Amino acid sequence: MATGYSLSSHYGGQGLLDSFDFFTGHDPSNGFVDYQSREDAIANNLISIGNEYSSVRLGVDSNSTYSTDDIGRPSVRLTSQDSFTHGLFIADIYHMPASICGTWPSFWAFNNQENGTNWPEGGEIEIIEGANTVQRNLYSAHTTAGCKAPDSGFSGEQKSLDCSKSPENIGCNYASPISDTTSYGDAFNAEGGGVYALEWDSEALKIWHFPRSAIPDNIVYGHTEGPDPSTWGPPQAIFGGSSCDPDTYFFNMSLVFSTNFCGDYAGNLWGKADQCNQLAPTCKEFVAGNPSSFSEAYWDINFIDVYQFGPLTDTTTPPLPSNDTSSTTTSTPTTTAAPADVTPTHTRTITLSMAQPTQTDDGLEKRALINGYTLMGCFQSSAGYQSFSQVASSQSMSSEECVVSCAGSKYAGVYNKYADAYLSPLVAFPPTHMKTANLENSTCYCADTMGDASAVGSAMCDIACVQDDGGGCGGRVGHDESFSPLNRTNATTPTNSTLAPRTASRENAPDMLLTVYGDLSAEPMPLGAPAHGGCPISATTSLTVPKATPSKDVVVTAVAVQTVVPVVAAPIIANATVPAKGTAVPYTPPPKPSASNVLPVEAAAPPRGKAGTAAWTVVWGLALWFGVFGVMSVV
Repeated sequence: MATGYSLSSHYGGQGLLDSFDFFTGHDPSNGFVDYQSREDAIANNLISIGNEYSSVRLGVDSNSTYSTDDIGRPSVRLTSQDSFTHGLFIADIYHMPASICGTWPSFWAFNNQENGTNWPEGGEIEIIEGANTVQRNLYSAHTTAGCKAPDSGFSGEQKSLDCSKSPENIGCNYASPISDTTSYGDAFNAEGGGVYALEWDSEALKIWHFPRSAIPDNIVYGHTEGPDPSTWGPPQAIFGGSSCDPDTYFFNMSLVFSTNFCGDYAGNLWGKADQCNQLAPTCKEFVAGNPSSFSEAYWDINFIDVYQFGPLTDTTTPPLPSNDTSSTTTSTPTTTAAPADVTPTHTRTITLSMAQPTQTDDGLEKRALINGYTLMGCFQSSAGYQSFSQVASSQSMSSEECVVSCAGSKYAGVYNKYADAYLSPLVAFPPTHMKTANLENSTCYCADTMGDASAVGSAMCDIACVQDDGGGCGGRVGHDESFSPLNRTNATTPTNSTLAPRTASRENAPDMLLTVYGDLSAEPMPLGAPAHGGCPISATTSLTVPKATPSKDVVVTAVAVQTVVPVVAAPIIANATVPAKGTAVPYTPPPKPSASNVLPVEAAAPPRGKAGTAAWTVVWGLALWFGVFGVMSVV
């Protein structure tokens, strides 16, 4: 009987939020962060569900300033109520927190049984992780003593091999291969995100990254044909193997999304592996005082699918729930005949519910790689791009010519001045005299560091490039997207209107946006990250217990949650041959606390003092003496 992966659980839209708990405790990694409850996150607009594709956005507060004495900047940390041992996990993510100083975002998993108090038993694994301005993804694992990562079979760059708990607490780790320039942060977002896949069985835990433009078909159509990791090539990271038995070191793990600030990673790297200290002396000072810098520090999650390995039979896959991640097209159950020259090994009757891939209309994504330079996205600088220098300007300059002009520099930024002169919706674009007008058309800037420039939404760089096919060449802050030159091809110019071109220079244009490309071929490997779930053996930083604030009442509320309903379970057939891999029975968590299965907590008796103890000793001694005397008298 044929075997393969069948969809067992789908997390998307409202179903994702209802299937994850909101962590609100003190951050174990000493982050400058105030994790919000579900109610507070909704009230503060930190979480939302997209109207068109039902993607889930997990953000941070980007409006308020704080003191370094405060708990930290509000954010969210979500932990799945379901826990897993083995499976194939497909996470389709459209946007992750950008490469911003002070941030420490992560998509990870750990053994959350007993609220994680047994860490690192059951293991911890980071699927996506980075800090500050890093541009390469870091994969890590943290285990009890005895686990070492394999030394072959992967495409990523390996550093630490020992996954055991240590004073540094960094475990074993890999970085994404240098050829994968869109694995994290700015470039990941400019690409339109992508898919991270984790295959976990009794042999190993393997992780792949696929950019949006290169997702395998058997993932895109995984609900109907089933994903096949054997066709994906070598993973970027492997944990397990002969030197680390997965079933011994990894079990009962829950999925987690978090956006932390500073702490044991981003805070300790401040100014050492980056130039963030040029923005503020300390990480806390920058995070506390610069809310607008974190407008792009959000996750936009299309969905997470969990597959289990087992025998494949005639199975009807029910349609996804109404809160799935995208619009669906549903067909009636049908059986597709195999080609005449193919003998089928099995057949499956499927009720098709196809989640359409996220549509991306940004022109930026059409020019993702130019001469080895990767599209980083649309960037803004409040200080006028002080780290950038103008190197070229011409009527016919393209993004490719700008990249060539910046050879030897790490970054190339392009801005179309001419098009910006016609931002009024009343003016036709492009003007008929564009090719002949004696005006500078595009300006090219080069830099070796970003300085204070930070990413904004890619759609904001909506000024068309003269020579490029659909690419963006900069933009303007506050520019109404409905009047974008990229969308204004049929506008007409009133005969009585006269508009003077608007000028822009690096020194006096804080509202100017650059489309930036980066040479990431020499991007260094990120430094190892400490674990999220526990503290090092001999910690270099100490936990600070927050002081009580009597002026604020502590209110404990119960939050109703709903566990995701499995879409389809791998069939269990009597007397079936056990497949070669992925066969462990998934851990079934105990029932959630409720009024019917939780006993009331009884208050403990107050401890006795020394005087009380002595008094009770005398009383019991007298009682015993009189008791014995009475018995003797009777006798």
